[in-house]
Amino acid sequence: MPFKEIGQILKIFFPKTKHYKTGKGFFKHVFVIYSDKRKLVLKIGRNRKHIRKDYTTYLSLPQNIRTRYFAKIYWRHGLFLLQKFGGDVNVPDKELKRLKDIGKKYRLRDIRKDNIMKIDGKFKIVDAERK
Repeated sequence: MPFKEIGQILKIFFPKTKHYKTGKGFFKHVFVIYSDKRKLVLKIGRNRKHIRKDYTTYLSLPQNIRTRYFAKIYWRHGLFLLQKFGGDVNVPDKELKRLKDIGKKYRLRDIRKDNIMKIDGKFKIVDAERK
């Protein structure tokens, strides 16, 4: 997958696009896309399995819970996933515990401060996996 070239193309259409550096253990490349009205993230997986896991986790949540506690996913296709994105903020311990309890109820794991962002004034999970 030509990640560098994809980043260059995104910068043509969305000049403020930023590429999040990923370290060991990460299976996706993340490009934050800024538009006038919203902040989105384009996740590109090394293979379809990594993107499919995120999407099936999102769909496995009840519809009324899905966008209340989880960042909305607009679409998925093959190696790509477009999701609503928020700002990096310090997540209070009380909020982290609340989201972990919700995650436990719906059998989600990997809910930690790095995977929570403030979107539209509310703390939401941007990445989690189903047990």
